[in-house]
Amino acid sequence: MSDKVKKINGLPQFKGPFREQIMGYIAYKRGQGYKLHNPFIYRLREMDIFFLEMGIQEVRITREMYDAWTAPRPQEKATTTQKRQNAIRGFAAYLVQLGYEDIYTGHDDTRIFKSDFIPYVFSRDEADRMFLALSKLCRDVPGYDSDTFRMAMLLYYCCGFRKSEVQNLKVEDIEFQTGRITVLHGKNDVSRIVVASSSLLEEMRAYHRKYLQDAALESHFLHGPKNSRYNESMLYGKFRWLLAEAGIPPKPDGGRQRLHDVRHTFCVRALEQMQEKGFDLYTSLPLLSRYLGHKHITETEYYLRLLEEHFGGILAQSDSCYPGLFPKTGGGSGE
Repeated sequence: MSDKVKKINGLPQFKGPFREQIMGYIAYKRGQGYKLHNPFIYRLREMDIFFLEMGIQEVRITREMYDAWTAPRPQEKATTTQKRQNAIRGFAAYLVQLGYEDIYTGHDDTRIFKSDFIPYVFSRDEADRMFLALSKLCRDVPGYDSDTFRMAMLLYYCCGFRKSEVQNLKVEDIEFQTGRITVLHGKNDVSRIVVASSSLLEEMRAYHRKYLQDAALESHFLHGPKNSRYNESMLYGKFRWLLAEAGIPPKPDGGRQRLHDVRHTFCVRALEQMQEKGFDLYTSLPLLSRYLGHKHITETEYYLRLLEEHFGGILAQSDSCYPGLFPKTGGGSGE
């Protein structure tokens, strides 16, 4: 087994000058409620190896070390450089907090990395075609697998859930009388309550009656083989099939739409409905932010500037009523 896949307590091995401090940093972040995924952890490992290969042996981060790590690399996207910048900044701040000296935190690094990434927003026609394909699947290949994937897509599209939120949903998290869905410990450890529409609630009740009548409350609402968590590879494989079956072509850059783009689509449709109903954006945007499980309002504001063709009317309305309410920004993720 190569060094790249060796793990201790679920974490890769760190062998550089910051090996002990990085382990402490990961524990510290998790203690604050952050869910640290593999890309973040392996970026810290890459940084540790980078400085080991530079010959660094003691715990220090000089300006030269910082510049070397955050220097743009050939053919690298700006957002990738920014992720390295964010990793060392957070770690350096942690070292300062521990009392280490000779630590440069990047406090005067004023570089701004603008993302050219534009999330995909499914048109209403494309959404209709996807759900027609799902209904056909359930007719042609009846059974648990087909029904479960269709239910997953209904939850993503109708509620704007993140991928893991649907995967982690338990029977006990759903009130089948009222449609109240509790999301516990979502991204950034934010919990929230989402209320399903009446049509979605009927679908959920029917699915529960058919497959989960005798299930334990702690069982996953959607599950894979042997009552395991509905796994990612299964979900992505079916989603790629769905895009092809619904006749949705690749994006202009040749890339494929992501499952997370369904959440982006939900946010666009929600903002459009707010505008059509004449809602006050100043008071409504925080409500949408809470519904989505965003920790900061700026994450929701991102959706106001996703695609100009979707938001022309919304931006004009907000600028006329509240000039400067949504300042120009250098990008965002809207997760």
